[in-house]
Amino acid sequence: MMKEMLCRAIESLMSPIAGRDVEVSFSHLGQGKDYSVAVQTTLYQFDENVDGPKGPMYITLNAYLLQDTRSLIEVLNKIVASLE
Repeated sequence: MMKEMLCRAIESLMSPIAGRDVEVSFSHLGQGKDYSVAVQTTLYQFDENVDGPKGPMYITLNAYLLQDTRSLIEVLNKIVASLE
């Protein structure tokens, strides 16, 4: 239950920053990998003359971050910095 609530909170905070829908999940990504980000582009984004919705951003965070709030915040800050 806590994991799902945390995912929803991160999604609602990251969506305005990213300018698109954000979907967050936790998984075991392997040693040394804190997160993975995938951005789905839509056909609207390829045509400069057409305005349409952007595709979602999928963020998968390593499950060990559930145990370490400081590391989770650092990883989220890295993701936000990469969006700028």
